[in-house]
Amino acid sequence: MCPRLRLYTVLLVGFIFLGCGLAQGVDTTYRDPEGRFSLMIPTNWQLVPRETHLLLHDPDALIETYVLVVEGDDLSQGLAEAWRLIDPEFDLEVRELTQLPATDVEAAQQIVYNTERERLVIAFGRLFEGNIYAFLLDTPLDAYVTRQAQVGIIASSFDISAIEKGDLTGVEPQPFDEILAAELDRYVPEAMDRAGVPGAVVAVVQDGEIRYLRAFGVKELGLEDPMAVDTQMMIGSTGKSLTTFMMATMVDDGTMAWDTPAIDILPSFAVSDPELSRRITVQNLVCACTGVPRRDFELLFNANALGAEDIVRSLRDFQFFTDFGEAFQYSNQMVAAGGYIAAVAAGAQWGTLLPGYAAELQRRVLSPIGMLDTTVSSFSVRARGNYATPHGLDLYNQRSPIALEVERFVLPVAPAGGHWSTAQDMARYLITLLNHGVAPEGNRVVSRENLAVTWEPQVKASADVSYGLGWLVGEYQGVRYLSHGGNTSGFTSGLAFVPEKGIGALVLTNGRVTNFFNDHIIFRVFDRFFGEPVDDNDADFAFTLEQFAKSFAEVVDTLEGDIDPGVVAPYLGRFRNQALGMIDLTLENGALMVDIGESKAVLHRRVSIDGDVGYLVVDPPLTSFLFEFGVDETGEPAITLFSPPDYYRFTRW
Repeated sequence: MCPRLRLYTVLLVGFIFLGCGLAQGVDTTYRDPEGRFSLMIPTNWQLVPRETHLLLHDPDALIETYVLVVEGDDLSQGLAEAWRLIDPEFDLEVRELTQLPATDVEAAQQIVYNTERERLVIAFGRLFEGNIYAFLLDTPLDAYVTRQAQVGIIASSFDISAIEKGDLTGVEPQPFDEILAAELDRYVPEAMDRAGVPGAVVAVVQDGEIRYLRAFGVKELGLEDPMAVDTQMMIGSTGKSLTTFMMATMVDDGTMAWDTPAIDILPSFAVSDPELSRRITVQNLVCACTGVPRRDFELLFNANALGAEDIVRSLRDFQFFTDFGEAFQYSNQMVAAGGYIAAVAAGAQWGTLLPGYAAELQRRVLSPIGMLDTTVSSFSVRARGNYATPHGLDLYNQRSPIALEVERFVLPVAPAGGHWSTAQDMARYLITLLNHGVAPEGNRVVSRENLAVTWEPQVKASADVSYGLGWLVGEYQGVRYLSHGGNTSGFTSGLAFVPEKGIGALVLTNGRVTNFFNDHIIFRVFDRFFGEPVDDNDADFAFTLEQFAKSFAEVVDTLEGDIDPGVVAPYLGRFRNQALGMIDLTLENGALMVDIGESKAVLHRRVSIDGDVGYLVVDPPLTSFLFEFGVDETGEPAITLFSPPDYYRFTRW
């Protein structure tokens, strides 16, 4: 992942907690007539040139982004001037000013302004040779959440023309030797300590061989059991590519085609739009380009009650945020349905979708590659006995062990993120990918042609990264790379490889949201392969750590005092939401408790910077769940779970 993508992921996405077969959107490039910059215009967005700036807005004209260049050498003053050129009466107060890592420029800065909760206003500026290149955003929060990838396309594509990009297309990677291995041995524990990672396993592959495979840290904090290279951990969404790999083998043998309508395989398949129900193909289910949004809360709240069939049925009620093929929208339920419907094509019956998927994955992918310890069965993991303990993350930025049962929520969407694996197995998988479908022992597992289909960009996720079929397809200094990361309640995985250069790396950890650590190690390895300096990568890592700590501290500062029994009394008892089910609120020895069935947690009173009162979960596995108390349309007590763009309202049951 290039530094610029990491930067915008932190800045834009971080404020909120990818031919698809049908018509695919087309992004176009705008080049400044004065030759100062260029940027991409997302699919169906409008660009309106004004005298002093460019206005770009979404199809619904809700999101306004502005791009302009102002002279000066003071970023704060330059961004203030930029807003005055847009709106002479602009008078929002600065909520937060952040100095950013200045890659290739003299300085970079972001400003977040004080607004009501439903609105987001940001300014981002870079100083280069006496000019300030400003990107300004003014948007309703709900609209931003539905199209944040498209906003990211504009921001991450805003290139200063005078800055040359790195180009490694003609550079061959050096051999991964003992010197590079020794440096990694030294550096990984240091980075783990800085990032609070309990345990990690790192693998590096080059030219069909595992060149590096090391374990660091422990399986569980507080115990002395060391992590091992064959320790099983969950890989989360990195497993999506195992599902699309399996689907590619099925296209190879004629079990189905990429353009087979899902309804032809499973006649009961349906989404909320009847026309799309007939048209959606098996490829569309795994392209992240249908417009179906992420709805993971419904997995967390219903884990013990949901099965594979429930996931497929649930798609009938899912709202489409954008037109089909227009924007990157990540849905675990859609990918899971793709894996299950593929299993039906291979002979699985309704009612046996999960075992049917597991059997096909084993027969077509895991056994042929030799991935002996990869599974979707937690029972087999427990029986084997060499697994890491998941570690959740609390709002004090500390990781601690959580029960293995907490990970149960991913089982209903197993094809999208319910896989257990080891670094040894995933390294064999990397070799197979770099061999274009040939396993380490030389047996072909999938055709080069259909594996390549999974690597084809389907929809842009940012300027330099698109989503394929279970893969992010990006550019590393002019060279194509493929990657994916994965998260569960207490595990994180990251995997990336450069097909044209024969190199790849992966990192597995037993910690919640350690993505910035995983990516940092992987791309530090790539930098070393090509003899590139690691300064920018290290600066991004340090910046991300700093921002994480700062954001957690800011949230903790909003926690205020004891619970007032009189205030919470009307909200004690059982409440229900149609999508999420039941919750129970109780007052136990002065502590306000919420029980969602699968987990129980303490709620802390929180007063936001805007004065909004809510009740926040501090500890894993429900960390950052925010409940607000109010009334429904009839004046009866109601509880709202705040999760933009959805507001799940619970009413008295």
